[in-house]
Amino acid sequence: MLQSSHLLVVDDERTTRLTLSEIFSLRGAIVSIAGSGEEALKLIEQTNFDLIILDIKMPGISGLQVLDSVHLSSPSTIVILLTAHATVDSAIKALRQGAFDYILKPTQPRVIIEVVERGLAKRQEFVRRQNLVGLMEQTVEAFKSGVELPTTPANPAAPVEMRLQVGDLAVDLDRREARMGDQLLDLTPTEFDTLAYLARHAERVVSCRELVQAVHGYETTEHAARPIMRVHIHRLRQKIEVNATGPLHLLTIRSAGYMLVIHPRPQ
Repeated sequence: MLQSSHLLVVDDERTTRLTLSEIFSLRGAIVSIAGSGEEALKLIEQTNFDLIILDIKMPGISGLQVLDSVHLSSPSTIVILLTAHATVDSAIKALRQGAFDYILKPTQPRVIIEVVERGLAKRQEFVRRQNLVGLMEQTVEAFKSGVELPTTPANPAAPVEMRLQVGDLAVDLDRREARMGDQLLDLTPTEFDTLAYLARHAERVVSCRELVQAVHGYETTEHAARPIMRVHIHRLRQKIEVNATGPLHLLTIRSAGYMLVIHPRPQ
């Protein structure tokens, strides 16, 4: 979790700054340090940090003031407070203001790492949800307007056959073409990637979650994936089925997902 994460350590005690920086750097994090609230705010203006470890009590701009600024400028950034026993009440107040957690000074590196990893996991989930909401909004708009969303090829690194045959359906992965019998299908990139993945796994139920991972390249829940894939499946049926309302090839398997079955297309 720490690997390649961008952290900011803010503390007016030089030893604390350097110690924490060393702990996180050894675990693959990219670490910046600041010795004051003023210095921290300048760095925050220049860089999007995944997580900030912030001393509450500092001369000049306090940790709580920095926390308020972070919430305004970068709400996805996780803030973990460093506090002594004398400032625990301030830390608890900060939790109500949106801080993720606080760590008492001094404490064991193991405890610090555990709290930071939990914080990074929360940020990852927050960003994933934001991306999902954005994608769903784009998908709805695309469905309304007929504009196709950009996507990535389905699992491009996997070794696959370059031509797939499922009944009358032929999918050429090299040329990114699909034909139903002699008819060349006019597919968007997302529709082609969806159809290609289903063809590669013909006669098997493929969940919406699996399709989103293969076609759009990220993890989500089955519940969240269903409305995303429903749009693409609807469009595919318009192009490969004789009767899209009574599909023979691309079937919905209730509460499970979709399955491409091997049937000749009716004449």
